[in-house]
Amino acid sequence: MDKSGTDKAILMAAFARIDPVALALALGSLCALVLFAMTAILLIKGSPPGIETGDHLSLLGIYLPGYAVNWPGACLGAVYGGILGAIGGFVLALFWNLTHYLYITAIVVRAAWWRMMAE
Repeated sequence: MDKSGTDKAILMAAFARIDPVALALALGSLCALVLFAMTAILLIKGSPPGIETGDHLSLLGIYLPGYAVNWPGACLGAVYGGILGAIGGFVLALFWNLTHYLYITAIVVRAAWWRMMAE
């Protein structure tokens, strides 16, 4: 009795694929919201006189051109966060799916080899 189709179906269900577009949208939205919220919280909170508001967060301007700790910078940071989060989510999903595909293939090949040796 050949159970390789059943075994493969069980493995595919256990190691389900991640949709790259869905993860890209989710991480892009999350990163955009987080960067906007961090900037907005600093702006609402304010800082004591003589101290720059968000001096640590403003260092992101080195990597994200045009970003600053102000309201236009918060919107621009949300755009940057969305783009970077989407790229990261897409790549993460692709690597996740690739590693699971290789792992499942190795398991199926190994099981077939053991069946062949047992016969």
